[in-house]
Formats: sequence, structure tokens, C-alpha cells
Amino acid sequence: MIEYTLTMNGDQAKTCLKAVELLMRMKINQPEEIPFALIFDMDDFSERRDEARPLLEQAFRIMYEGKKTGEWKDSEWYRLYNLYQALRYQIHQAEHPWTTGVDSYPPMRLTDEPIPGCEFKKT
Repeated sequence: MIEYTLTMNGDQAKTCLKAVELLMRMKINQPEEIPFALIFDMDDFSERRDEARPLLEQAFRIMYEGKKTGEWKDSEWYRLYNLYQALRYQIHQAEHPWTTGVDSYPPMRLTDEPIPGCEFKKT
């Protein structure tokens, strides 16, 4: 096995987390969550989300036609989720270690693969 190491600052880690979450949600047919990842101007978020919703739902109907719930979770989805958990947990530990919530729980392995290594250091 080959191991890779990424070194990122906090903003890069958050961007990576957002990208992983977006792909993960797309792979399990959750179009309603995509606007939260893609719309950056919060002043008219509701209007843009409502305008995008029918287009996203139509695209997802085409992509997932004939598939049953759960059939979307392939090995890549589980790998994405493991990466998502590792990033989310470390970002939480670096920025808000005193708070509790889903982000404060250590990653739970969902596959035979190890959880991706992820750690932070203050510079």
C-alpha cells in the first residue's frame, strides 16, 4: 500500500471537507443538501435554493432512476465517509475542542480500511 500525506491550512481543510461532503451526498441521492455546499451568498440563499431545487431533483431522478435506497452506497461512498469523518473531527478538535456534538466524536470506521490519518498542529 502507498500512503500519501497532505498538508493543509485550516481554510484548505474546510474546502476539502466541503468537497468530500458534496460528492458523498451526490452519491447517495441527497439533492436537497447540495445548495448548502454551493451557494455562497447568504443574502438570497432561500431564493436561489428554491430556484435550484427542481433542477437538482430532475438531475438526480435521471441519475438514480431504477435504483433503490441503499444501492448508492458503494465502496467509494464508504471511503468518502471515512475521510469526511476524519476531517470533520480534526477541524472540530482544532477550532472548538470544548464543545460537544456530532463533530466532537472520533471517527467510526465503516469499512475494512483504516480511517485516514488526520491531525492538526498549531503554528
